[in-house]
Amino acid sequence: MSLSQITRKFLLICFFFLLWYIVSSFYFEQKELLSDQNEETLAKVHLAPPLTLSNTTVTTITDDVNNNNPLNELNKKYCGKPTCKFLFVYYIGEQETKANLHFRSFSQLAEKLNRIMVLTNVGSSRIGTCTNFPFDFYYNTNLLQKEFPNVLFKSENDFIFWLKERDQIKKINNNDNKVIPPLSILHSSIKLHNNTFSEETNFDKHKCISKFEPLMNTKDPNNSRVKYTRLFIRTTDLRTGKSRVKSSELLTKFFTVDEEILLVNGKVIYPLFPQTMPVIPYSDHILNEAQKIKDKLSSSYIGIHWRLESSIPELLPECVQGLIKTLNKIMEEEGIKNIYLATDYPLLSSRSQSSTFKEITNYHHDAIRTLNETFKINTWVSLGGLEQLRKNDKYNKELSGSGIQGILDKLVCVNSNYFISGPKGCSRSSSFTRAIADKRSNRIKNKDSGLLNIIDRWEIPL
Repeated sequence: MSLSQITRKFLLICFFFLLWYIVSSFYFEQKELLSDQNEETLAKVHLAPPLTLSNTTVTTITDDVNNNNPLNELNKKYCGKPTCKFLFVYYIGEQETKANLHFRSFSQLAEKLNRIMVLTNVGSSRIGTCTNFPFDFYYNTNLLQKEFPNVLFKSENDFIFWLKERDQIKKINNNDNKVIPPLSILHSSIKLHNNTFSEETNFDKHKCISKFEPLMNTKDPNNSRVKYTRLFIRTTDLRTGKSRVKSSELLTKFFTVDEEILLVNGKVIYPLFPQTMPVIPYSDHILNEAQKIKDKLSSSYIGIHWRLESSIPELLPECVQGLIKTLNKIMEEEGIKNIYLATDYPLLSSRSQSSTFKEITNYHHDAIRTLNETFKINTWVSLGGLEQLRKNDKYNKELSGSGIQGILDKLVCVNSNYFISGPKGCSRSSSFTRAIADKRSNRIKNKDSGLLNIIDRWEIPL
């Protein structure tokens, strides 16, 4: 082969190599550009993490997710910050007087944990999600907020709206659990125990949580990631303010968690924190009803709290005679003519005003009949209390049992000039009675209060 032929062949090889290089370079450049275009598309819908091209990290997507994550925006709308953390004490195992105390304790816990406190529903003298009325049916939420200025409160309806919007966003972004992950929930039961402060994982779910399904389906791992704990607190750790210092610190530490929702089923007797907060103020519409009744009772009246449920039926004939004797003495000595009776005896129907008072005997009927035949006895029913609610059928169950009228009775007795309750055997010294006495004890310090005593017990005649 001649030198010229070798040269031409070499040049031809170089030409094809150069052509291959140009085409290849164009192909890889187009491929890289397409990757950038895909990256921009992914950034808009927040579906992919940043990719690395030519040893360079593309950060546009991460920045966009941080700034415009739809869950963050929802949380800012409802909670004022990118993350919503709720404390939802959905069940408190006490009637209103003690439930009022325990809700305050859990509000203190919400403040310590920097969590939003859900204003659980109320009804039938309870605070619990099983009931039918919003929190402000019983309580003044504006004054509650003033008592806890560092706690953000949301109603159950607000909580449901948040769940709904979160669920809608999740459906739109259903291919990316990093953007809208399942709900994270710590479901805890708190109970008193005679032994040490401890945790157990065995847990019984409360049926009323099902009302939030399917938005908060605790059985579906795609909907909710749930942890269950059962927490026991020694009774000795809650009996005094001093003993509650350590236990409240331990409780706060235990519940310092990242879960969005802290669901609590609380059955405790004593406050959880050293400081006992003031009673949650009642709604204006109940206060107005109490004032109307006070006005109808004229200048002065005797308030009686007679809880018949805990009485000994066979002793009731003597009990009522002792009450009559005591009333005559007070009316003569103090010049008081009007009497107001707060009782669990049936007033609107054949059922008692207490859900636990089921066995009403002739002894009970005869005692109330004797009292009515001796004096003009006024009650919230006879004085037209809660008249507007009584016109609406949806409040029938509430008014026929232990409910809003119990709060009304409490307020009327607190304002009575003279207050009496039954002795052992005739009645029971309940937290309801003690709450009235405590309030009167504070008021009687004011010389203009018009209160003549804090509380007296009538005696059974010998």
